[in-house]
Amino acid sequence: MKYMSKVVIHLGVYFIVLWCVYWCLIGQIMEGQDINRHERHNGPGRESQGENTGESRDKNTGESRDRNIGESQDKNIGDGQDKHTEKTQDKNREESEDKNNETSALLENRLTPAQQMLGGVAVQYKVGVADCREAFSRQFDFNEVNLLNSKLSGSYLGNKFYKQATKNCSYFIQSRGYITHHLSEDERNFPIAYSILVFKNAEMAERLLRAIYRPQNYYCIHVDKKSPRPFYEAMVGIAGCFSNVFLTARRVDVRWGTYSVLEPELLCMQELWRFRSWRYFINLTGQEFPLRTNYELVKILRALNGSNDVTGSLKHNFTKRWRGTKPPHGIRPVKGSVHITVNRHFVDYILHNETARDLLNWTRHTDLPDETFFATLNFNPQLGIRGTFNGDPETRSYISRYKIWYSNTARCAWRFVRRVCVLTTGDLPLLEHSKHLFANKFYLHTDRLVIGCLEEKLFNTSRDQALGLLEFDAGYYRRLQSVISQVV
Repeated sequence: MKYMSKVVIHLGVYFIVLWCVYWCLIGQIMEGQDINRHERHNGPGRESQGENTGESRDKNTGESRDRNIGESQDKNIGDGQDKHTEKTQDKNREESEDKNNETSALLENRLTPAQQMLGGVAVQYKVGVADCREAFSRQFDFNEVNLLNSKLSGSYLGNKFYKQATKNCSYFIQSRGYITHHLSEDERNFPIAYSILVFKNAEMAERLLRAIYRPQNYYCIHVDKKSPRPFYEAMVGIAGCFSNVFLTARRVDVRWGTYSVLEPELLCMQELWRFRSWRYFINLTGQEFPLRTNYELVKILRALNGSNDVTGSLKHNFTKRWRGTKPPHGIRPVKGSVHITVNRHFVDYILHNETARDLLNWTRHTDLPDETFFATLNFNPQLGIRGTFNGDPETRSYISRYKIWYSNTARCAWRFVRRVCVLTTGDLPLLEHSKHLFANKFYLHTDRLVIGCLEEKLFNTSRDQALGLLEFDAGYYRRLQSVISQVV
């Protein structure tokens, strides 16, 4: 019994010792966790105890303060430098954008729809085989022209191309580089009506249309009745891609020197009349090309202030053309040209006035009525047609057409055909300084480069004018005698 009591006592002591050891170990573990937790949160030695506690606290506090101050200073300095750098970069960026805004506007993202459109078609107007600026500054001899044109010989576009390409009008308009934006409010508010008489060479006709095309204008095309069917189909395809381009409902077999030359012009006037917004009418043929941009044409037509541009002469009146007859209503016959730039009142008079109808019937029985009808109406001020000329026909300038007629002193870089110079690249320096609106005449199969350089110049000028980089002074046209002495 005594033995069992001793065993129980020893076991009790043993368990008490184990219990104490256990809780000592637990206490150390918990203390270690607390220390680690404080170190992670406050830094090492923040709450350590012992004989060096104060020294450690002072040391750690000083190091922490220095580190915080240094970090704060570095951060402030860094933030200041970053902000300064950002401001400097922003300023440089703005200055760079301002500097390049004029010269690189077509490459920026902040473009107007007109500028974006111009940038998209620019490649279509670049002549790669020659420097057109040089061609405008000096006269190329014909050997140079032939050499350069030989590099362009593979680019001819025929009737089949246009018939096929115009099946997809959106692609055709884009790939051919048409300017489908009015470009300026002044242009949008001043539509122009055109007649274009064509007989052959679809590419030349299409490039003429492309050069003068704007969505606010109107274009009437007459295809000669004797033109080959493939050519007619090509023109049908081209016109069908635009809502403001159309072919005459009736076609005429045009014969030089007869009323048939004048008749297609009258057909187009009739079909264009239904569009009420245009203010001026300009007639063209398929072998002509513009010397002015649409913006410049609008400025010039505004400067004309309602006056007409029709050439006429009494000195060179060939009375034998009248075949011994006289015009009705005491009208004085005047010899002139079929090429005209006239206001809407003039067209209205032609289409709806009885006197004009009587004069037209008289011209049917004369020679070259196209050179008589328009000129006679424009130089008989007693008819009271607004914009016609009240003065001596010989004293006025003529701007509608640049045309070199054969004479002993005439300068023609290539040669004359039917007494008219066929214009080529060698004539570009003279065309560069001309005040005329259009030039006559061009043979695309003879010289493609001259048309390419005119296209490039017109496009570049149109682009710069649309960007506001280039202005046009129409002062010369305001001072024309036809403006000063017009019937009002």
